[in-house]
Amino acid sequence: MKRTISLILISLFILIFIPTEKAYGVNMYDYIDVKLSRPLVQNAYVNLSSPMGFSIYDVEEKDNPLFIIEETAIKAIPNNEYIDLVDSTNNLLYSLPNDGSLILGSKDLEEPLITVEKDMYRGYIRFLINNNELVVINHVNIEQYLYGVVPREMSYTSPMEALKAQAVASRTYAIHNINKHAHEGFNLCDTTHCQVYNGFIYEKPTTNQAVDETKGILIYYDGEVIEAVYHSSSSGYTEDSSNVWGGNIPYLKSVEDHFSLDSPHSSWSFRIKLSELNEKLIKAGIVIGDIQDIEIVETSPTKKVNKLRLKGTLGEEIISGESFRSIIGGTALKSTWFSIKGASSNAVNYAYVLDGSSLLPKAVDITKAYIIDGNNRRTVTRSMISRAMGKDRIRSFEQIPFISGDELLIEGSGYGHGVGMSQYGAKKMAESGYSFEDILKYYYTGVDVY
Repeated sequence: MKRTISLILISLFILIFIPTEKAYGVNMYDYIDVKLSRPLVQNAYVNLSSPMGFSIYDVEEKDNPLFIIEETAIKAIPNNEYIDLVDSTNNLLYSLPNDGSLILGSKDLEEPLITVEKDMYRGYIRFLINNNELVVINHVNIEQYLYGVVPREMSYTSPMEALKAQAVASRTYAIHNINKHAHEGFNLCDTTHCQVYNGFIYEKPTTNQAVDETKGILIYYDGEVIEAVYHSSSSGYTEDSSNVWGGNIPYLKSVEDHFSLDSPHSSWSFRIKLSELNEKLIKAGIVIGDIQDIEIVETSPTKKVNKLRLKGTLGEEIISGESFRSIIGGTALKSTWFSIKGASSNAVNYAYVLDGSSLLPKAVDITKAYIIDGNNRRTVTRSMISRAMGKDRIRSFEQIPFISGDELLIEGSGYGHGVGMSQYGAKKMAESGYSFEDILKYYYTGVDVY
């Protein structure tokens, strides 16, 4: 009897005080639901194929199939409260409820892959109807999900420790955002809104290895799974999240990032026509007439543009740097570390005048300057004063108009929002011998990795 009591007490001690793998969080979400947007050609139906046919399961019971479909190519067609699975001649094979409670798997248990339109996926396929739209979802093990994420977020040729850092960051991001689309009936989408995920065909041996060798590992701050955001490269300093999204997140602080200084995006520029900029502003709901002036009015300690003032013929508006980037497009305006050439970074624009007593001209605020043309007095325009010459007829002083011609030149550095881990920096750190834990703890302040 005493022996039995002792064994019970020991068992209770183990259950209470020894953390299980499930306690770390990942096994709470063995499977996640990812909405597939890339492969769908139309919403009326979707084509699916699997070399050995299909099995239908209850989403909560994947060990015993409810029904077997021998056909290797089928279509899923929404039909009121059901999703009809039909063969190539539209013969009904099975009707799934439209709430996603039943899932479709491959009959091949050794290599269970399903092709949705042209892309191949591990795991299972679920179907929902949202707002009369057929929603196709990949119900997949989270580690296998990462197989399709890591090579899309970082080049598979990167050093292994950098790939491991990416795998852990992506796993952590997925767990932290597990309910991002819960109100829509799935966990994550397959776009940059969540993380880019393209399924089996994009998997690489090196990225799969990085996922496998970091299985279950997450990043924590004060015992909680963090928001492990990342970006392509910074401009020498990562950004404090408060300067991008507001709030105070203690592990998303600005850190010096000399590892990113020689990235391919350390210096870039592009031109945009004023007519195109006007169209983009109108589409974003900013109606201020033809753009006349753009003024950077606030920057972060790392020189990231926080706010700018847009002036047009019908008015003006102040917007955030991130909003401006969204309006222009994140591929062209790669970050908010930028300047606008020909633009004044100050609130006052100056012209230069000579008073006859000096070789050097004096600066005058052109918003307060006037010219007299003999008939009336009117405010000077930016195009009226472009050059001043000293009384010695040798020195000349250029003033660059704020907007000249029909386009703007924007120059900048870095790529992405600049918060959290720099992917290029992670590669350089790995090349210098740092481990994936070192990399993660460098870019995420005060975290634990396990």
